[in-house]
Amino acid sequence: MIYVPDLDYACYVVQSEGVIRAYEQVPTYNSNVSYRDYYISGNYIYRDGTQQFGNYSTLPICLDTSNLTDSVYYRNDFDSILIIFLIMCIFCFYIPLKVVLRLFRRFS
Repeated sequence: MIYVPDLDYACYVVQSEGVIRAYEQVPTYNSNVSYRDYYISGNYIYRDGTQQFGNYSTLPICLDTSNLTDSVYYRNDFDSILIIFLIMCIFCFYIPLKVVLRLFRRFS
């Protein structure tokens, strides 16, 4: 499965090793099609643009939508997200809880 943040586009193409391009319409000859490039290694930041297809252009071959998913568990950086979440939990909950419990122990 390939993770794509938004499955509302008509056509998805692997542009390069780290870029997936999502077209708003299926590209046809003599048309301008808006697209969004998702940068896989850049935490799925995106860039919008428009591509023109002329008579002699090579039309892209769209990926099968059954191979695409928008489930967060398929992100390439999911392990980093979990590590950051764990560290945030430790600093936001565990350490303040320990401090509060020590204060209450001292007053009783």
